[in-house]
Amino acid sequence: MGSDFALRDPRLPPELERKVFKIAGLARPTGIPALMPVARRVKGWVEPLLYRVVLLADASMNELHNLALPIVTVDALEKRPHTCLQHVRSLFINGKLVGENKLENWLLACTGVTNLYAQFLCTPKILPSLSGFTNIRYLTIDFRALCGPTVPLPLFLTVTHLELLDFTNECKGKSADRLCQNLSFIPCLTHIAFNMYLDTLASHAAVCAMAQLQCIVFLSIWESFDGSPLLDDSRFVCIKDDSELGYYSDWLYGVVFGEDYWTFAEAFLAARRAGTIDRMCSKAL
Repeated sequence: MGSDFALRDPRLPPELERKVFKIAGLARPTGIPALMPVARRVKGWVEPLLYRVVLLADASMNELHNLALPIVTVDALEKRPHTCLQHVRSLFINGKLVGENKLENWLLACTGVTNLYAQFLCTPKILPSLSGFTNIRYLTIDFRALCGPTVPLPLFLTVTHLELLDFTNECKGKSADRLCQNLSFIPCLTHIAFNMYLDTLASHAAVCAMAQLQCIVFLSIWESFDGSPLLDDSRFVCIKDDSELGYYSDWLYGVVFGEDYWTFAEAFLAARRAGTIDRMCSKAL
């Protein structure tokens, strides 16, 4: 009788069962709600995966749908336990969409993030809310975060890939000098990208002098490199970025598939070193 029951009710070892459900959840995150009612233990395994990637921006939701990613809204902060948000690993957050008060709350709730796209002004008021991040590797942020007297650690302590934004074209004079000084003190930094405006205002010579950098990317819609020492730097690549919404898709494909402008730039530099493209060519697109 016992053996008959065992045949009718086969069981996987718990560790294998957990892996099966997690693989299913990662393969199609939008299907996670259908897996959660299977059992309490299954819910515990797969529910955190719902929040692995969070895009809080006014972008088209078609990209999320195409990638089978669930849509997380700004009010999820009130509707979900904060323990769920501790499982967020990739966060794109638009400050205007979220609002000032909720922005701080979201930043404080998602301290497990390793990839942060901070699309908001880094004012002195908001900087303390960023101090809880201790494991960021990929960071896109307003250049003002690096215009203080010191590098704001621990936020930058583990950053390897850094993209800098300038929303107001104000990176001038002392701000630009302080920015370049602080960049050289980020201990793990190997990849740097400068967005619009910063391509002409940041010191090209100072960037070239940063020996720890392996890849220097300028995301630019203008030709601003005549006579620049970057043109003789084997680590430099210019990617023409004239799309308004392309960065949403690029970020999503980076966190889901590991393919974004960083990998594009690395492939370009590798091809140039191998001689398959002109060694004097710095424009990847």
